[in-house]
Amino acid sequence: MAGVEGFTEKMRIIEVLKRRKRRFFKSLVLALSVSLLTSLASTMGYFEGFEAKALDLLLWARGQIKSPEIVLVHIDDRAFRNLEEKQPLPRSYLASIIEVLAKSGAKVIAMDIEIKVKTNPREDELLLKAIQAASENGVTKVVPVYVIRPEKEDDGKVLYSRTSFFSPKLNPVAGFANAPIDPDGFVRQMPLAVRGADGKVLPSLALAVLARYAGYDSARLEEALNQEEEIALLLPEWDKFQGRLLPQVTPLSFRFDDIWKINFAGAQGSFMAIPSDPVASLSKQNLSLAADNPFRGKIVLVGATFGESRDFFPTPQGLMSGVEIHANIIHTILSRSQILGAQRWVALSLSLLFALVISVLLSLFRPVMVTILGFVAIPLLLIPLSYLAFARLGIWVDFVTPLLAIRLGGLVGDLLERKHIRKSLGQYVDREVADQIVQQEESLSGQKRVVSVFFTDIRDYTTLCEGSPPEKVVGILNELFAMMTQVISRHHGMINDFIGDAVMAVFGATKNNPDHAMDAVETALEVQEGLARLNEEWKNRGYQPIRIGVGIHTGEVIAGIIGSEGRKKFTFTGDTVNTASRVEGLNKEFSTGTLITRETLEAVNEKFNVRRCGEVKVKGRDKPVEVFEVLGPEPVP
Repeated sequence: MAGVEGFTEKMRIIEVLKRRKRRFFKSLVLALSVSLLTSLASTMGYFEGFEAKALDLLLWARGQIKSPEIVLVHIDDRAFRNLEEKQPLPRSYLASIIEVLAKSGAKVIAMDIEIKVKTNPREDELLLKAIQAASENGVTKVVPVYVIRPEKEDDGKVLYSRTSFFSPKLNPVAGFANAPIDPDGFVRQMPLAVRGADGKVLPSLALAVLARYAGYDSARLEEALNQEEEIALLLPEWDKFQGRLLPQVTPLSFRFDDIWKINFAGAQGSFMAIPSDPVASLSKQNLSLAADNPFRGKIVLVGATFGESRDFFPTPQGLMSGVEIHANIIHTILSRSQILGAQRWVALSLSLLFALVISVLLSLFRPVMVTILGFVAIPLLLIPLSYLAFARLGIWVDFVTPLLAIRLGGLVGDLLERKHIRKSLGQYVDREVADQIVQQEESLSGQKRVVSVFFTDIRDYTTLCEGSPPEKVVGILNELFAMMTQVISRHHGMINDFIGDAVMAVFGATKNNPDHAMDAVETALEVQEGLARLNEEWKNRGYQPIRIGVGIHTGEVIAGIIGSEGRKKFTFTGDTVNTASRVEGLNKEFSTGTLITRETLEAVNEKFNVRRCGEVKVKGRDKPVEVFEVLGPEPVP
């Protein structure tokens, strides 16, 4: 005997392992398909918005980075009011700022204010002289800005024209200010250079500033930019690990159409900023700053921050003035801290790895549980790793695609399981009830619920089987069960099981059926009426009439998916189920057709004609059960 039990247990284990193996491979195919699909979608740019926001989050989490080599001079609202809100800004005012910065020993003076039209000749002359005077080795340290506009396309690439300066005498190192705007309106990236309509490469303001810092004049920079597709410049470098400027310039290689993701040092105000009025006033008073002034040896950017300038843009670090955005671009190039996107194969590899892990989990747990686990455990692992790669190495490891793959895989798996459950339920209940049960997701994993349980059984079934051929018995059962199924479904009931000649049904399987007890009792009456009609038909065929007993009890059950791996079903368990079954069996004792309990009678507000049969001790319950025979649809007056 022990040997037989051991063999049976071994076969059961083998069967379970086979089922899990089948489920694992199904899950693996699903997970790999979803991973490849999401990776392809990411490569095609469908997730760019999500990825940009994720990178914004990492920038915010990293916090502020110091960049002491860059100082800003803000022409703010106060200065604008003092200038009587004149636009363009008076050239004499800009000349005063340049004069003071040059005398203070600024290494480079970047003017993030477009100077393209002539104004008052005297004013223009003052600005021209200030720019020319701010020179080093005969080359001005002032780097003006210009604007580029798309002009035409060459082999699919846009070529640009540029605005000119107010004076033909000037040929300084200069750069364009335009930064591309992402679809969501944010500034996150900047081209280092673009190709002009005349075929020459035009540098960005940030690149021009650092080139001038390294000693390039306009002719030498133009020559360097137009040598090859691959451009190499010797530029200053800030060692972000040692926190100092390296004593020598280092090579920076890039293509003219490279677009760098800006590694923002922080929110607005991350750089030292000084109002322009105090600076300009030093020129009027013919005063000079001390030798250790904040401008000496620094890159100084002069820009408009007054409201009327409208030179503000959304960034990952909040709304930021244009001059501060350029400071962040200079910081990114100076510290060689451009945000490098990891190769697509990294995200794909992560997705495939997680696909394998999730396939194992799906073979053990329900998809909804795996989805929850995936959105808790995997982000807790992946996001910190992505943050470390970003904060330490400046590498953006895409965690969006793997997470979307997990989410999509979980949703697809859950939909497939719901489809399977809906198909299983559809054999016993109408589609509406099946859909309602599946939509109430918590009921699938287990939930307590008050329902009315309906049991029916054929009286003298053994006699029927012994006195009739098998095909006749099966035919009678099929006709009887077909009638019962129609009646039960019509009253929003759910057939939970066929057990030989017995049927178990549940009313109230969905939350939106408060009249489940009424439905159950009405079903019992209609089933008895339907049986009477069937008996008339069977009598004409020469069959003996049959009788059935119905028992109904209302109470709390546990509803959910129950069973072993590979053989699960949505069912109901608990004392209410056992009591309903026992009550149905009492029909033999009382010679009745339909019995209900006190709980069911109270649930229907005594709206049926019943006869009290008494209190009966049933197996499994300490207290006796009070039962009533249902005689008809109307109570006795």
